[in-house]
Amino acid sequence: MLPASNREEEYKKAREIAKQIFLKSSIEEQCRIAGAKWYPKLGGGKICLPFFNSTCQIIISPSEFFFTENGKELNLTNQILVLHYLNGVKDIPIAHQYISFRQVPSGEFYYPAFQRRSTVPLLKVFGKNPEGFRTIAEKIGGRTINLGDIGIEIFVFPKVPIRLILWLEEEEFPPELQILFDASIIEFLSPEDIAVLSQEVMIRMVRSVR
Repeated sequence: MLPASNREEEYKKAREIAKQIFLKSSIEEQCRIAGAKWYPKLGGGKICLPFFNSTCQIIISPSEFFFTENGKELNLTNQILVLHYLNGVKDIPIAHQYISFRQVPSGEFYYPAFQRRSTVPLLKVFGKNPEGFRTIAEKIGGRTINLGDIGIEIFVFPKVPIRLILWLEEEEFPPELQILFDASIIEFLSPEDIAVLSQEVMIRMVRSVR
């Protein structure tokens, strides 16, 4: 694992690459496809992109991008995720067919880390707290769906629904949680981005308990 300082530099490089790709794209068209609003002005503009139950604002000036959510600067990891979504999103409909992370290309390779960073922490906090699971998921923008003992659907971005399905503990079976993705996600986000996105769901839910 890279030291924290080196990792941050790598993230900054990744953000810069993603920024340059975005600036070379048709910003208005990519925003339309992404479900974002674009407000152009001389030398830049502003993007408003639904993100969970709030809005990510991206202020673009000749020299810089500035990302905020609820008036606070978005962290570096999420800045990259937002840019990768804006750069990659395709003009295709949501498939309404759901896949597990194992079904994502190369997902089997990343699956242990995916479990460790997303599923396991969620189960630890909510496996025996179903009402808390439902309440907290709704707090970050989720809605109840009829799957498992408790099913939740969260739109992280306008074209990125995620489903969290919780099965409660039974006599000889421990609680179980499954995270599912709309099949269209593999057309525009990498396995790494999908893992980061899932971890962000976990972070927001666990943080909301504290």
